[in-house]
Amino acid sequence: MAPGAGNDAPYHLEWRDGLAVVHLTCGKANALNPRTLAAIERAFDEARSGAARGLVLTGYDRFFSAGLDLVALYGLERGAMDEFMARFDAVMLRVFAYPRPVVAALTGHAVAGGGILALACDARVMGAAAGSFGLNEIRLGVPFPASALEIVRYSVPARSVEEVLYGGELFDPRAALTHGLVTELVDGDVLEAARRTCDRLAAAPASAFESIKGALKAPAVERAHATLEPLRRAFVDAWYAPEARRRIGEARVRLGG
Repeated sequence: MAPGAGNDAPYHLEWRDGLAVVHLTCGKANALNPRTLAAIERAFDEARSGAARGLVLTGYDRFFSAGLDLVALYGLERGAMDEFMARFDAVMLRVFAYPRPVVAALTGHAVAGGGILALACDARVMGAAAGSFGLNEIRLGVPFPASALEIVRYSVPARSVEEVLYGGELFDPRAALTHGLVTELVDGDVLEAARRTCDRLAAAPASAFESIKGALKAPAVERAHATLEPLRRAFVDAWYAPEARRRIGEARVRLGG
């Protein structure tokens, strides 16, 4: 059982040598919905208030996160969906720009919005048999919001960006490494490997790390903020377009919704 799952806690945070290890336990497949986004925000608040040297983010069992909660979000009115996507943008950019090292420990699937959450981290350590990693939004008929697009542009090698975004494929762990979606593949304890990576990054002087990270990521954050509203409108418009409604509806049925 995932940490915290027994009492329905949306996340569990443990401390290891000054590192905050956050286990997301937000329900089926850690799908992204308002509760999941709130859990991520609270976890990062807790890590920051505890002066964490770095943060390791992981899921439970076979899931890091399967992306947007199609079952819960499908029936939202347009205004509510717009509000949700605004919060999605804010949370993804917060993870991306968090000043201390953030490492994703991928013991299971990281798909669509879940892949964006992983790519928002500074490093991604994936188990050799962990599952799939991919960005399949195009197959649902929706574009990328600004946060997701700029996170991908920053984190995925230029040689792979078009193939990853246009193809919408879900890659096995080795292919995910080849395409630059993950930074490390391990056969053993994924969480421990991610902790070691985070500890190595956190060993640098904090002020220097924060300054360098902020400067490296600032252009991507600025581009995202410049296009937040138009790209969010484009996403929401597509979400309610007939083709996407059909595709999302079919996916929702497959998910049991």
